[in-house]
Amino acid sequence: MALIYRILLCLSMLLGAAVMLECSPPSTLPGVESSGSPSVSFVDAPRRSGKEPVLILLPASVHTQEVWQSLRDELMTSFDVVTRTVASNTTADNVKQEVDTVRPRCVVLIGNISMNLYSRYQKDNAGPYPPALVLMASFLEEQRALLQNTTGIAYEIPGITTFVKLRSFIYRPVQRVGVIHRPLFADYVNKQRKLAAVEQVELVPVQVGDEPGPYQIRRALARLTRQDNVDAIWVLNDNVLLKPDLIAKGWLTVLHKNPLPVVVGVGSLVDVRLHFGSFAMLPDHAALGMQAANIIFKLSEEGWDASKAPVELPLSVQSVVDLPWARQHLQFREDALERIDRIVQ
Repeated sequence: MALIYRILLCLSMLLGAAVMLECSPPSTLPGVESSGSPSVSFVDAPRRSGKEPVLILLPASVHTQEVWQSLRDELMTSFDVVTRTVASNTTADNVKQEVDTVRPRCVVLIGNISMNLYSRYQKDNAGPYPPALVLMASFLEEQRALLQNTTGIAYEIPGITTFVKLRSFIYRPVQRVGVIHRPLFADYVNKQRKLAAVEQVELVPVQVGDEPGPYQIRRALARLTRQDNVDAIWVLNDNVLLKPDLIAKGWLTVLHKNPLPVVVGVGSLVDVRLHFGSFAMLPDHAALGMQAANIIFKLSEEGWDASKAPVELPLSVQSVVDLPWARQHLQFREDALERIDRIVQ
């Protein structure tokens, strides 16, 4: 029990740092509480009278800060960039007040919280709505239908891209990859399965319930590791499956006894204290901000119709490896170190 408690505490810190670490930026929406954390700071661009305003909504974290910094720097000479932070206690009415005040030509929604708030804002208020660009949100392409006049950049790296990269780092074969998913993501997994087959990788899915408990996760993993004999496990960016309780009492209970490569899409889950994710591929956050700025410039040239703009894939990605675990359990290629962006040890 003491070990599980330590794991839960560590997970709460890691997952919280990834998405919800709050700070004291210069401007926040009404309802946002701030902890005054010194690890994150937002220095807003000077207001530019006469320039078209761009409103950025984001939860304050070290990761959203990286995207915001490069996005702001790219836009600030051509637009009036206004930044507002959001949190779990921000409401759709708060968003409406800010949209009515700023009257943005475009809204940038960074993170799941921002996207969900804007979706509720659209449901509660009649259009037309300013075009919106979504970044760092889970499964954007699958959720785009819930938003009007919206485009963005997917945060998930296609599974096959990650599998091929992992295969280049180790001698051990990666031919069968197991994935656990909820019914909501069945179509996404099926699409990824077809893409993986092109590179002779078989994606082996196991579906669990909408709200699985630790037992369902353990049972699904036991099937993949013992019955299906997979070479690796792929963990989706599904917040329900990544609850600390499920990781501690479900995922880790089985994976610590079956040392398979675990591919994740969140860099903070590659941590030597947990040995949960052994390998991650995720967007380069600074490059993501520049890519988003280019989309905004293109929208401005083409009449601000985001509904016709396709959801893009990240143009630049980073790889993260749990090096101590990889050296202990995998046939790790030492020359791969030169090609890994971030080593955790």
